[in-house]
Amino acid sequence: MPDAFVACMERPMEGIREVLRSSLGRSLEALSEVDRLTAAWIVASGKMMAERGVVLGYADGVLRLGAVDDAWMREMMNMKERLAVELTRLAGVPVKEIRVEITRKNRR
Repeated sequence: MPDAFVACMERPMEGIREVLRSSLGRSLEALSEVDRLTAAWIVASGKMMAERGVVLGYADGVLRLGAVDDAWMREMMNMKERLAVELTRLAGVPVKEIRVEITRKNRR
């Protein structure tokens, strides 16, 4: 039995989350790096932060994020190490550094 399935049966919510995360990574393989990170952003950051931030760009291991205001910029900066690990794992793109700036959410 696959490990993800066993985890799903033992701890339903955690297991389902792991199944979705692993399938997300596989489904993103055909996209560009920035598109993969954009898709992974929603899962890695969680609903509240995803609604208040946006992926602005990616180059040479540096991910640029936009935050709707100063408070959310600080929150993203406080979580940047965890976000980098999660985004790297989910998107399969190495995130070595995260830079955050205040911007409108709809800017790309």
